[in-house]
Amino acid sequence: MTRSTHSDSHPPLFHYQDKLPSLPVPPLKETLNTFKHSIKPFYPLGEKDPQFIKYSKIIDAFAESSDAHSLQSDLESLAAKERNWLSLYWDNYAYLDYRDPVSPYVSYFYSHKDFNTLVSQDQLLKATLLTTKILSFMESIEDQSLSPELIKGNPFCMESFKWMFNNCREPGPGRDLNPSFDPISNRFMIVISNNHIYKLETHDQSTGKIKPFNELYHSIASIQKDSYRTGPNSNPIGILTAANRDVWYQNYTKLTSSSPTNRANFDTIFQSSFALCLDDSAPITIEEKSRNCWHGNGTNRYFDKPIQIFVAKNGNSGFLGEHSKMDGTPTLRMNDWLVSQIDHYKYSPNHTQKPSSISNFKRLDFEVNTEVSNAIQNEILNFQKRTNDLSIRTWQYFGLGKNDIKLFKTSPDSFVQMLIQLAYYKYQGKIRPTYEAASTRKFFKGRTETCRSASIEARKFVEDWQNTDVPITGKVKSFRNAIKAHSTYVQQASNGFGIDRHLLGLKFQIKDKSSPIIDAFFNDPAFNYSQYWYLSTSQLTSENFNGYGWAPVVPEGFGLAYMINKEWLHINITNYKNNALGLNGEEMAFYLTQAVQELKDALLKEGSAKL
Repeated sequence: MTRSTHSDSHPPLFHYQDKLPSLPVPPLKETLNTFKHSIKPFYPLGEKDPQFIKYSKIIDAFAESSDAHSLQSDLESLAAKERNWLSLYWDNYAYLDYRDPVSPYVSYFYSHKDFNTLVSQDQLLKATLLTTKILSFMESIEDQSLSPELIKGNPFCMESFKWMFNNCREPGPGRDLNPSFDPISNRFMIVISNNHIYKLETHDQSTGKIKPFNELYHSIASIQKDSYRTGPNSNPIGILTAANRDVWYQNYTKLTSSSPTNRANFDTIFQSSFALCLDDSAPITIEEKSRNCWHGNGTNRYFDKPIQIFVAKNGNSGFLGEHSKMDGTPTLRMNDWLVSQIDHYKYSPNHTQKPSSISNFKRLDFEVNTEVSNAIQNEILNFQKRTNDLSIRTWQYFGLGKNDIKLFKTSPDSFVQMLIQLAYYKYQGKIRPTYEAASTRKFFKGRTETCRSASIEARKFVEDWQNTDVPITGKVKSFRNAIKAHSTYVQQASNGFGIDRHLLGLKFQIKDKSSPIIDAFFNDPAFNYSQYWYLSTSQLTSENFNGYGWAPVVPEGFGLAYMINKEWLHINITNYKNNALGLNGEEMAFYLTQAVQELKDALLKEGSAKL
């Protein structure tokens, strides 16, 4: 099995890291002007609304105040010393301080495309192929033979690739940890089967090379056989990683405080390269496959591992990512490549020939007392309730894709964002705060910034579209204005001049500097409402996925994970079943179809393209 990620025709993986620019601090007045413009659509009368006029004066007073300039000065001083001032706060603020369960609320999933081939339908064969390819990808990071990413000639930060393997989230008191370990000293993975966790050696100790395919295949098969022979684990430790983080920390402390065995087992899990889960489920529909990827049964998982691959009985596979140290782009690259390798795999009997010996593996048996056992059973029930409270609906449209949208002289991403705005407006009759993740990886340690898609231009577009008195030419004109505004904001955010991270940075500088003008600005209901993400959206596109997704971020909201493939569109819609607005994924899917068909028809009539 050769490593297809290696090439001598490109610089090493981290070649451009020292050359990447530092994350800028936007000018204060520019951010506040953009912020003021961004909140207009949420007032009934827009900029003429009395409440907007009142808050607008507060914004202007804040912009001119010495207090605001003091916060800005402190942030600029910090940025002069740090290549990425936001990274000092972001991992903790957004993830490691967050106390709600990572599953199903924070982690994100990819559902792999299925193929009508032997490997795609054979659980153990596919699990082994994925394992060997993941190990190959891991080594291409270690020796930097993986190519650095260049987007339109600009290098992107590759720092997050360092956090893909041999690390783990660890529960802590009020703030979790994320220790990282030397990969060369920890050449093993964990395999989870029948709720049991196993340590599996992945490399030959004498040569340092990845073990042969057939040896890993029979090792994984032996682990599965051992888990069945032992019987299902009645105290699955993995379910505790799906608990409230403070609850998990309490149980973690109970497990490790008086048991060296448990401490050693957790160290093994933390140090392992990644997790492979062999599931007993056999999901068939896209929603069933997505649910298995999103959270599974909760007991055959370890949700704190940043890379967790699972293969079901029928060969369906997928990925779940713990979010604290990296976003989706690095794992998208790996998973997209993995699925392409499945498609190109040619089976040979040698691959499953019984070896003279199999890799060393060890079942990690935990010492569990009655108190922790009761906690485990309680978390199983809590997990079932949480996941049952959430709905997922997959929307796919095969009448339009990236190639067609470009013929409309429109940004595909902006098109889908306005499609979502129109569908939601048709459904709820309102425009709501919308989060779109914009990548800031052109900067050192860059992660994401917010693109506020619900603009005043987007509001005019959806209102004009639904107004029967507006002619089609007027509707399309408003649509294009909204597209232009959205594209401008995405570019602004990606260049480090979005407003949400800047405003967050200013808040972190307040400390003991609070004052009436600071309080008036940050505590106004409009400030908080504008960041209450009724629509949480992001695009990661792969022709090799059935889809991807995550949970909604507010109780009355949707999680909308979309792919814009060459010939088709895909959105995974998640929401809470019982929500104050009565939102339903099935109904949102209906309005998405109605909206995309209307947009397509109108743009064709405009004559901007012939499909």
